[in-house]
Amino acid sequence: MLDSLKKRPGSLRWPPRQRFLLTEAGRGALVDYNQAIERYHATTGLGRDQLEQAQREWALLHKVVDRDASILSEFGERERLPREVQAALEDCGVSLADVQAAIDRLFGAGLLAPTGGGGPIVGDPRNPSE
Repeated sequence: MLDSLKKRPGSLRWPPRQRFLLTEAGRGALVDYNQAIERYHATTGLGRDQLEQAQREWALLHKVVDRDASILSEFGERERLPREVQAALEDCGVSLADVQAAIDRLFGAGLLAPTGGGGPIVGDPRNPSE
């Protein structure tokens, strides 16, 4: 199996075709991110380092990683499948594994929720000892 298709150790297992949407906290986090970026753009003379610092501060505040903001924003309009988000960000070099890892982090931070009120699958039905 290709390494890029393997699940990361500790990753959450979701039902096939599970869709996700922003929580209220996720909407707030997205507003926070957009405001941070607007403040960066409003300040003339700031370089790339300051932009990256603003992104890191946002991520730290929300207990995610800075690149999760772009993935979170893809859930802003409607519920989506991970592969739909990956297709939207493919030109940015985002893989399906990147999206799945971000979903796990965003879910853990309370910023993203599965539709239908479900949650991650616990254990492996093929291996009852898991």
